Amino acid sequence: MIRLLLMCLFIASSTHDIHFTKSTIDYNEETRTLQAVINVFTDDLELAIEINNEGLDLEIGGEKQHVLTDSLVGRYALSNINITTSDTQLRFSYIGFEYDYDICYLYLESEPFSLDSVFQVNVSYFYELYQDQENIVDISTPWGKDGALQTVDDPLHNIIPKD
Repeated sequence: MIRLLLMCLFIASSTHDIHFTKSTIDYNEETRTLQAVINVFTDDLELAIEINNEGLDLEIGGEKQHVLTDSLVGRYALSNINITTSDTQLRFSYIGFEYDYDICYLYLESEPFSLDSVFQVNVSYFYELYQDQENIVDISTPWGKDGALQTVDDPLHNIIPKD
C-alpha cells in the first residue's frame, strides 16, 4: 500500500498542468547576433519530439538517452523560433542544450545582423501539444528591455527601435 502511494505521488509530481516556456533573448553588440536561452519542461520537449518520431524514446538525461537526442532537440529548437527583420527571416544556429532534471535549457544564436529596424519575434514551442501553451519572451537590446507573452492565439511580438 505504501509503495502504491509513493508511486502515485512520484507520478503526480513529475507532471505539470502549466504549459509555458521562458525565452531570454539578448542582442550582443560585439557579435551583432541574438543569443537565446529557452527554458522548457523536459517532458514537454520529449513529447513534442517523440510524437513526430513514432517508436522513439529519448530518455533525456537518462542512462539510455537516445543517440540522436542532441540532433533532434536541435531540429525542434530551430523550427520553433522565428525572428524577422526587414522582411528577412534570421537564421539561427543550434549551440546545444543542458538537462537539469525537469528543465532543459536550449541555446541558440542568430546570424549577424544590423539592429536598425523593427523586428518581429515568434517563439512557438509546444503549440502543437497544448492549446493553453504560453511562451514568455524577454528581449534585451541596446534600445532597452522588452517582453511578451506569446500564445497560440497571439503568437507575434514586434520590437520597435526607441530613439
